[in-house]
Amino acid sequence: MLKQYMEFKRLTIRELATQARVSRSTVGHLVSGARRTAKPETARAIEEALGAPPGLLFEPRASRVSREVKRDPVPA
Repeated sequence: MLKQYMEFKRLTIRELATQARVSRSTVGHLVSGARRTAKPETARAIEEALGAPPGLLFEPRASRVSREVKRDPVPA
């Protein structure tokens, strides 16, 4: 969908990366499918640069990753 929207707007990977203020490799990997996810701020920047409605090109998804945080014991 991203590639089709870029073609519709007649933007190259370089032009989109510059307008969205993200790296060319990020845009290139998303277009090629080498990368299938993006940080929310990156997705927003790309959609804004393309003039696309929020959520059109990237589906928001919550991460299932949880981290264990080692905490120091509270002194008594």
